[in-house]
Amino acid sequence: MPRYLTLGHLLIEDTILPDGRVLPGRLGGDSLYAAIGARVWSDDVALVTRVGHDFPEELLDQMRSVGYGDGLLPCDHRSIRLWVRWGVEATGRFTFREGVGTYDDFTPVPDEIPEALAAGLDAVHIAPVPFEPMEALLRWARPRARIVTVDPHYEHVAGQLERWRRVLPLVDAFLPSRQEAIDLLGTWSDGETAARELVRLGARLVCVKLGADGAVAYRRGEERAVLVPSAVRGAVDTTGCGDAFSGGFLVGLAEHGDPRTALAYGAVSASFAAEGYGAAHALVVDRDEARRRLAALLDVRVA
Repeated sequence: MPRYLTLGHLLIEDTILPDGRVLPGRLGGDSLYAAIGARVWSDDVALVTRVGHDFPEELLDQMRSVGYGDGLLPCDHRSIRLWVRWGVEATGRFTFREGVGTYDDFTPVPDEIPEALAAGLDAVHIAPVPFEPMEALLRWARPRARIVTVDPHYEHVAGQLERWRRVLPLVDAFLPSRQEAIDLLGTWSDGETAARELVRLGARLVCVKLGADGAVAYRRGEERAVLVPSAVRGAVDTTGCGDAFSGGFLVGLAEHGDPRTALAYGAVSASFAAEGYGAAHALVVDRDEARRRLAALLDVRVA
């Protein structure tokens, strides 16, 4: 039985390099990257995601080889397949291939979650999915796990502050990107101000992911926010780094309860995701190296 569970999407990435070359058929998806980020720190990680009828068997075998088989839910839809434009920032990086499945098609629902993965949970991360199924998954996870974290879907933030106000009190940590915080709040001055405003709206703890500028977190009732810099060095591809960060943050928060340590866990997890194209290269990482990166990061003094 896993201690940590990630819920979200699985997809196929076709990466377009600046010179026009294409790296086709790479493993991807927010639930997988988040599970990879959590697995940097723990073996007790599972994911639940729907799998299209045409999803390549060799990619599924890569996931099964590290223990992710129990949460792969077959469905009748064509797999989500995206063009990923290397070096393009934020949501402009991704374009749906023609005739593929949608995010709604591939969002799991509570009734599909295997019983074996639902018992004994310590923490659950809900990766970016459409709002209504996100809320259903959140209400499923809330009584089953000590810690529940949510990363919002970029298509379900702008103009939807009142909906989020309703569910933020159910979330132990809310993890928007800089752009998602801007879209949700309609304004921006800095990450700490955004985190404090989202806490004021009901969240217990907010972490705003700032990409190359690191991440900032603020917890209700505390005097100061905390900031940890990025641990990514010489990135090959930053696709999935935000999701990997969220998975690492989940484990750090569950095991230490300290926002700064959780931020550092997330930053180290993201650094491994950035070292190659697609997710497969990070299915197994060197934990000794992860601990070295963590120690170096926590030694950094941040104002």
